[in-house]
Amino acid sequence: MQDELFQFAAESDELKLNKLALPVLKLLVVDDDHDVHSVTELLLRDLTFDGYRIQLLHAYSSKEAFEILQQDADIAILLLDVVMESDDAGLRLVKRVRETLHRKKLRIILRTGQPGYAPELETISNFDINDYKTKTELTRERLFTCLMAAARSYLQLAQLEQLAYEDQLTGLHNRNGLLKAMEIAVAAGQIHTLLLLDLDHFSMLNDSFGNELADLFLQEVARRLKAVPSSLTAARLAADKFALLSVAPISLSEQLCRENLSNESLMVDDITQDVSFCLGIATTHADISPSETLSHAYMALKRAKNAGIGQTVIFNDAMVDALRERVGLISSLNKGMEDDQLYLVYQPQFNLATKQIIGVEALARWVDDSGRHVSPAVFIELAEQAGLISRLGQIVLNKALKDCRFLCDVLPDFRIAVNVSSMQFKHPDFLDHVFSALAEFNFKAEHLEIELTESAAMDFSADTEQKLAKLRAAGISLAIDDFGTGFSSLAYLEKLQANCLKIDKSFVDKIAESGSGLRIVQTVLALGHRLNMRVLAEGIEYENQLQELIAMGCDEGQGYLMAKPMTIKALADWPPLKALLQPS
Repeated sequence: MQDELFQFAAESDELKLNKLALPVLKLLVVDDDHDVHSVTELLLRDLTFDGYRIQLLHAYSSKEAFEILQQDADIAILLLDVVMESDDAGLRLVKRVRETLHRKKLRIILRTGQPGYAPELETISNFDINDYKTKTELTRERLFTCLMAAARSYLQLAQLEQLAYEDQLTGLHNRNGLLKAMEIAVAAGQIHTLLLLDLDHFSMLNDSFGNELADLFLQEVARRLKAVPSSLTAARLAADKFALLSVAPISLSEQLCRENLSNESLMVDDITQDVSFCLGIATTHADISPSETLSHAYMALKRAKNAGIGQTVIFNDAMVDALRERVGLISSLNKGMEDDQLYLVYQPQFNLATKQIIGVEALARWVDDSGRHVSPAVFIELAEQAGLISRLGQIVLNKALKDCRFLCDVLPDFRIAVNVSSMQFKHPDFLDHVFSALAEFNFKAEHLEIELTESAAMDFSADTEQKLAKLRAAGISLAIDDFGTGFSSLAYLEKLQANCLKIDKSFVDKIAESGSGLRIVQTVLALGHRLNMRVLAEGIEYENQLQELIAMGCDEGQGYLMAKPMTIKALADWPPLKALLQPS
């Protein structure tokens, strides 16, 4: 039988050297008969297949074969005798190869000199045995044919495995490859440290220098990660997220990882870039699945990122309890919105020169089914994480307009300030929600003020500019909340044409404590007035703060010193407002 893929011929020295340069397909011959090894070596000498040369390895027992397979992951084909140390030694080896070593793509050809020991068809199917032949059947031609089929099958499986388990950019494992490596390590009874890395400021690098340079940076990070001395395997899980499975304990794994990646800056296309990253760390266990260990590391990584750049957090069981609590809270919040458990309180805002109330800020509150008051800082963050923020924001806007319309009907210059989160503002239906609510409650747009955080308003996108322009055109005023806590471009601030700058409470607190706090407030006031904006100070709690703000020319303010947040009923009965609503 002939096949062009197999070639046997007298060769020159030059051709032999060329063959040595070919990539290798390794064939492990396992038989307790030394003559079988010699004959096989003779038959397959200088065999090439489709651009590969066949390299023979030899084992004379199933035990020796298992040890070789443990040490060499690149063996492609196993030519295996069934009967060796025992009648079923070969079949036992197949079982260990598939179930212990998890070598799924390894192709196995069984052969025996004793036909009565043929495996059952079920065994051949369960253990993915390519072929079974008696030794008398394996003539030279049939041996070549079996090997050709097995080699072709191995290469096809290798290609599929590469697509399924490998990250194409870096050559590291992807998520599937990492989980498979962890599964093999756990099955072997080994405990390892799993480190998840999130590169700091990678998106800035990508935006500044482009995808091509960013890819080179990622490839260099991958190269360094593979070189960590304790590395069992490394993976790339997302654009800027990597994983390292380490054989060392937690503290040593972290030390080796940081030393290998961060001790020296990277030089990519003559651009020097430091490698800074956050770490989330978990430990593998025999009673925990690889995917669960990975989720533990992700929990730790999230906390590390929240703590700041270059931070490390090690997973502990309390994180699972906290996560379960958060999941329960999200479910309760969803139900609370359906059952109308959310309500609003209103904090009055004042003209500091006249001490007269000029508006209110609407603040969301939630009491859950158990009667517990959940902090807005908690449930608003939960709503953002769970994709509920747009719905929550719409509920708040509707309630505020419905509650306060009677005030605006009587007081021509009264304002209702409603906070809008960055995620809510970026929602494609945000403007529709606002204009629909104004129409539904017959609420005049000039009485509504939307408060955006500095970071939301200053994202410099065309979409943001268009939305703000449409809000201004409708007569809705815009306030920049927590001003001074983010990053602002003065040119863009002027372009925004906002109506109000709100000085964050953290700066108001420092007015009497330090000269720097006073100077920051003075700077914000000067900037706001220069741009023809009102300036409102938040969180005024002490008389000396109020007097300093008045002396500096601050226009407006709010805080517990003047009035605490109150329900709409309490607000309507509040004497200073009641006096405005029912003048004598």
